[in-house]
Amino acid sequence: MMKKEKGFALVLALLVLVALSTMSIAMLGIIQTNSANSVRSHQVNTVAQAAEFGIDSGRLWLVDQLSKSGNSAIVITNSEKVQISGECLALHSYTDTTERIYYSYRKINQNFANMGTETDFGRYTYELYVQRIGNHSTINGYNFIPQPTQGSDSLSVNSYNDRRIFYRVISCGYGPNNEKIVPLQGYFSAGGDGATGNVARSLNNEGFYRP
Repeated sequence: MMKKEKGFALVLALLVLVALSTMSIAMLGIIQTNSANSVRSHQVNTVAQAAEFGIDSGRLWLVDQLSKSGNSAIVITNSEKVQISGECLALHSYTDTTERIYYSYRKINQNFANMGTETDFGRYTYELYVQRIGNHSTINGYNFIPQPTQGSDSLSVNSYNDRRIFYRVISCGYGPNNEKIVPLQGYFSAGGDGATGNVARSLNNEGFYRP
């Protein structure tokens, strides 16, 4: 009788051990999955922040150009150009690699943070292009005249004809090793006829868009 009870206890102990081992393996899998999801979520959020950083960098460049000297409104034109290439421009609908993209300012391969002091955020980068995209005769009239950004600019630098000038900042944030990318666009305007309270060199935020 004692031998039977000892045999049953051994079998029971083995079953408990197998159950605990199975639960441990299952818990390890859940922990690893949750950790991977947390990392992915962190990366996506940080890449989006890098893209937003690019938008703000373009906005600050526009503010700097508008604040240099004088009070009269100025036009910042698309005076630069480069061959269309790369994933970022493609995500912003520039897909014809035989064309050139026209812009007034760009920054590429910019680190989101200093790698030396921010070993995590320093792995994220961004790029941006600032473009003039059109104008209208008054703030209320919206007589919009489109400006192509795959052709030369139709206005001259510093020319002003009482129209409000529109600008677009296209930006992309990149994750570590460029595995993740987030495109964003910001729209701004400056100038105008002054009748509706527009300050010639103030920059208005017209909105954001994610293509």
